[in-house]
Amino acid sequence: MRGQGLASQAIQLARKALAKGAPADARTYRLLYPVVHQDALLAEASEQGLDPSLVAALIRQESMFNPSATSPAGARGLMQVMPQLGGRLAESLSYPVWDPVLLYQPDVSLQLGSYHLQELAVRYTEPGQILAAYNAGASRVERWAKRTGVDDPEVFADRIPFVETRGYVRIISRNQELYRSLYEWPEGRS
Repeated sequence: MRGQGLASQAIQLARKALAKGAPADARTYRLLYPVVHQDALLAEASEQGLDPSLVAALIRQESMFNPSATSPAGARGLMQVMPQLGGRLAESLSYPVWDPVLLYQPDVSLQLGSYHLQELAVRYTEPGQILAAYNAGASRVERWAKRTGVDDPEVFADRIPFVETRGYVRIISRNQELYRSLYEWPEGRS
């Protein structure tokens, strides 16, 4: 099911199975926390110096591994990159031609999304700030990081004023740990 690009259905099936008393073993959790396009994910994470568990957790949250996903705001693909940002990233990576429809191609989404995540990892040292910037934008994180007492990563996450972004940071951080425990990948820096 995962191999056929039906990751979101596999997740739903695993949730139902657990609710009906299926064993909560690694096999069931790998359905609940799938990886699609694993070779490309590992290659891009490695090239950008990122923890593949972070990239997988982010994709699970952003698109449930659906390469055709489009958000209400217009973000596209596995890593939910906005078309304007995608154009800037494609230019930075010397793409010979750019069209926003390319964001629906898993390899393009992985390359551009991982590159952007790496840009944020260079700019911010704390994983919570990196994730908040990926979700809500760097300008907001710059403002939030100036608040008193947010030097502590937990306090920073607790004080994110957007409920969606606060939950996003917490969910991806939790899911990153689950991916680390389920898959034996080399760890990057995030």
